Amino acid sequence: MRGDKVNIGVVGAGSFADLWYLPILKKHPFVKIQAICSVSGASAKKLAEKYDIQSRYVSYKDMFDSEKLDGICIVTPNDSHFPIAVDASKRGIHVICEKPLAIDQYEASSMVESARNNQIVHGINFTYRENPAVKVLKSYLDDGIIGKIYEGRFQYTGGYGLSGSPGWRGTKSKGGVGGVLADLGSHLIDLVQYVLSERISSVQSSISFLHDGRLKSIHEMEIHDQSADSVFFNASFSSGAHGSFYTSWISDQGNRNQTIELSFFGSKGAIEFLSSELGVQLRYAPRGEIWKDIHVETAAKWNNLADSSEERFRPWRLTDQNIIWKWIDLIIEKQKTGRCGLTSIPTFEGGYSVQKVIDAVIQSSYKRKEILIDY
Repeated sequence: MRGDKVNIGVVGAGSFADLWYLPILKKHPFVKIQAICSVSGASAKKLAEKYDIQSRYVSYKDMFDSEKLDGICIVTPNDSHFPIAVDASKRGIHVICEKPLAIDQYEASSMVESARNNQIVHGINFTYRENPAVKVLKSYLDDGIIGKIYEGRFQYTGGYGLSGSPGWRGTKSKGGVGGVLADLGSHLIDLVQYVLSERISSVQSSISFLHDGRLKSIHEMEIHDQSADSVFFNASFSSGAHGSFYTSWISDQGNRNQTIELSFFGSKGAIEFLSSELGVQLRYAPRGEIWKDIHVETAAKWNNLADSSEERFRPWRLTDQNIIWKWIDLIIEKQKTGRCGLTSIPTFEGGYSVQKVIDAVIQSSYKRKEILIDY
């Protein structure tokens, strides 16, 4: 912390940096956005002008060499997360990374090790943990409201892939073969493991690619630089519970744009969470009784007639509940006291756990068999 501000650099200057990272960094009273970089330089120039950032670069290494940074935000394609994060860690620069953590579990493991060895404040932007209804859902499950959990049904879907490849996310070379599994599925896996406080122990999957107007298997797509568009997998947990996961960006959403659905079934009842750009619905049914809505403060109630909006889907984006804001607070705490707890944000360890599941799902589809996950 230099002066009364934390100096932050942003690596990546795409639309999500503009939507999610830069507005909250600008709003935090103890942040100075010191520099930004992008490969072409054009998008960095545009956002530097918009957010009054003095320095811009085309190389993150040049930015690290030239600027005295306390922390960086990595908002780049998936294949670049690993080298950027490890370089920053070795320099003692704190890191928050966009999901998924890496291309595979081996890169993710190295990122965890480097962050630990260099004692940096590290986080990953699994933002939906901050949904107020998710927090209520987790508290209900922790309190045993539906008893012992036996089954679950989990979905995170969108329709934007129906109009064509979703940029670099739709390529194996930049986004990884998992495609939507890395994009939306990483959030879904993290959410379920987070609210259950339990890791997935095995998976069996089916992965599909929309190519030339039809769905094709992973084996038909080996020569194409295209990533997966639709993924189903069954998962088992160490407790014996099991559930089905579905993630897709070729599932038409009507006016919802994107939708998250989590359903849990237990010995004493069921609970369901539904979230989209129309709002949030959380409801519970004791076994054999009627469904009851659960009121959630600070969340927009589900309304089919509402205009789809970011504010109804992620109302915490510009508040101190944003994970980037919390990461900044942890940096300040560490620089003032020499220590900090990382329990308030998802860390690289959480990203590594999710990456192991992603890799297992891909392996299961290739091998057409159940894959056990060893942590």
